[in-house]
Amino acid sequence: MTARARVTWAVILTLGALARAVYVARPFDHRIRTSWRQSDYVQIARNFDREGMNILYPRIDWRGDTPGYVEAELPIVPWLGACLYRVFGMDERLLRIIPCAFSVATLFLFAWLAARILPMGGAQFAAAAFALNPILIYLSTAIQPESVMLFFSVAAFAAIVAWQREQSLPRLLVASVLVGAAILAKTPAAALGLVLAFAVFRSQGVRCLADWRVHLAGWVGILPPLGWYAWTHRFWTQYGNSLGISNESHFIGADILFPPTFLFGNLKWETIVAVSPTGWLLILAALGASFGKVGLVWTWYGAVWVFYMLAARTSGDNWAYYYHCSSVPPACLLLGVGVSGLWAGLPKLRNRLALKHQRAVGLALMAGTLLGFVAVTSYLLRLRDNNPELLALRTCALALAEYVPSDGLIVVKGGRMFDELGRRVAYNEPMVFAWMDRKGFNYGLEEFSLETLERIRGRGGRYWLAERSEVERAGLAEEVARRYRRIADCEGKFQLYDLATSPEGPQG
Repeated sequence: MTARARVTWAVILTLGALARAVYVARPFDHRIRTSWRQSDYVQIARNFDREGMNILYPRIDWRGDTPGYVEAELPIVPWLGACLYRVFGMDERLLRIIPCAFSVATLFLFAWLAARILPMGGAQFAAAAFALNPILIYLSTAIQPESVMLFFSVAAFAAIVAWQREQSLPRLLVASVLVGAAILAKTPAAALGLVLAFAVFRSQGVRCLADWRVHLAGWVGILPPLGWYAWTHRFWTQYGNSLGISNESHFIGADILFPPTFLFGNLKWETIVAVSPTGWLLILAALGASFGKVGLVWTWYGAVWVFYMLAARTSGDNWAYYYHCSSVPPACLLLGVGVSGLWAGLPKLRNRLALKHQRAVGLALMAGTLLGFVAVTSYLLRLRDNNPELLALRTCALALAEYVPSDGLIVVKGGRMFDELGRRVAYNEPMVFAWMDRKGFNYGLEEFSLETLERIRGRGGRYWLAERSEVERAGLAEEVARRYRRIADCEGKFQLYDLATSPEGPQG
């Protein structure tokens, strides 16, 4: 490696690491986009620390009168965060260190992988695109599982490549275990299972179906995630608590095929946060490369798109932009393949276009892709840091928390329970629980009524954080004022009511 190449690698990795770490010390406040996801992890980490460190029993605060056990992916981030709490004391900022560390490690691992499978120029551009990718920078300090999933996904793909070069049982087992670890971190990584299956079948053909080593590796990889998700599914069936797994309709169906808005949504987010408009042209140039050399990368990218299509009810939604982090590693590798092709000269164009013109086009596309990533990153961070609705909610939640005893059960509005087609969606909104550090009940928008409040009161819910506009839209302002004692008001937007006490005295 030349001195110039070493300097280039150092610049890429340093910029990428700094971009991922720059916001690691920010507090857990209103400056979050995926507020529900991060609030859940804050609660789970806090409850590990307070209620027991058994990783098999993640607990949320919107538990109602249940123990709070919740269906989820393996809670690696909150469990490690609770370990840090035990050492340094409770501080939500510690939770950001974990995804940040995994994100930086993934950057270095990806750069190593790109250097192994791509020519130098293509590898460096792939690493630069990965380093500056907007969704990866955003997720690097988000208290979410995606950074962990991506680390194991890139490690699994590297292990598959290593097995392809030297086919031994230990390497196959390592690849399978890493695929399983990625799925444990979050289910979209199941796409790597298709990649491993393709690599094995491509190498051995139908003989692999009778190979005991292949069967062994398959079971070693699939049993841990199958066991975990079967175990945690019990918490949904017994208590009705889930982090968007069983309480959300994910899978594609005939009712959403026409018009195919899900396809537009997926293409929109893929273009904005994973590839960029000019990046698609580089991926188009990658089609000129021999499939034998980069077929595994195409398979990875295609497998992720299979997941996007299967999970079409959510993967293309306006809030699901972070789902598309799964396609960033293979997409960046394909960007590098495209750059390598333009730099070397595409075979079909050599007689029509001078090599220097191809390189000029390549440089323009490279610059456009990286500048586009920087612009989207800036936009995402501005959106994250300017959220007046969450600011108002957090301000009032903290102000009203002083009126609620530490063991008092709060009652908080959630989101919609069904989409426009009547399919179930995860309605729980846990932000208030995380900010107030209280446990209690969540109800969906469609079920808001006095009957719902009375039912929750009968189960122990007492302190209702009411949104004034919600009560007025339902035409219940007078009845609520007559039935429940108002404890406090916050800026005319939120009121805290005692469901157990009327203005005249205790409820019957």
